[in-house]
Amino acid sequence: MDISEFSRLEDKGLYSRHPWEESRKNVLLKFLKQSKIQFPIQRIVDIGGGDAYVVNSLIAQNLAKEYFAIDIAYTPEVIDQLKVNYSNSPVTYVHDLGEYFEKYEPVEGTLFLCMDVLEHLENEKEILNYLKEGNNYYFFAVPAFQSVFSSHDVLLGHYRRYTLQQLESLLLANQFKIQEKGYYFTSLLLFRWMDKLLKKDKDASIDNWKGGKTKTFIINTILKTDFTISLLLKKLGITIPGLSTYCLCKK
Repeated sequence: MDISEFSRLEDKGLYSRHPWEESRKNVLLKFLKQSKIQFPIQRIVDIGGGDAYVVNSLIAQNLAKEYFAIDIAYTPEVIDQLKVNYSNSPVTYVHDLGEYFEKYEPVEGTLFLCMDVLEHLENEKEILNYLKEGNNYYFFAVPAFQSVFSSHDVLLGHYRRYTLQQLESLLLANQFKIQEKGYYFTSLLLFRWMDKLLKKDKDASIDNWKGGKTKTFIINTILKTDFTISLLLKKLGITIPGLSTYCLCKK
């Protein structure tokens, strides 16, 4: 959940997690565990960390020795609330990448996460120009297909959506070496295409989810199966489109 959504929560200390967030986290965990990265690594840095749900989920899996969350919306008040929410977990909260590289010595063996961030930037180089360190991993994920751009994207502050080829070209132009790539959430893409066809534009966000445990479980199960199938097909050389696209890179 990004901070714009976090700021709209009725109760910032107690709230239900939207199934898309849980499924996105589950996709990341499953993908990292089947990648060639040797865990635990030295450091994980979550760029655009939002309400810190993802990075705190990684702590529970013991994937690194240090954890950072970076977000330009982190104020002292937000940081204090996140520390309360996650029982003072060992996450260092930083305002921006400039501050991170100024205050903290870079270490080899860092995994930088940049999930659902680039689409918020008018120029992606605002972030990519900072990511120059070698012997590190970089995981990028962005919303896919401009054809389903909607008022929901506008609500979230998106400038664009990407195809896998567009994301790949952007990263290659910035000297990233792509190790793995693909799409996920094919079923959600089908629903989004149907919404566009029926001119039903989604105008709600993921904050203040009230779907209940049963509905959340069903959606999470569907999306978990969705991603598992896409990974199996990928091993057979078949790439199917999805609502999000990703690249795992190294420099």
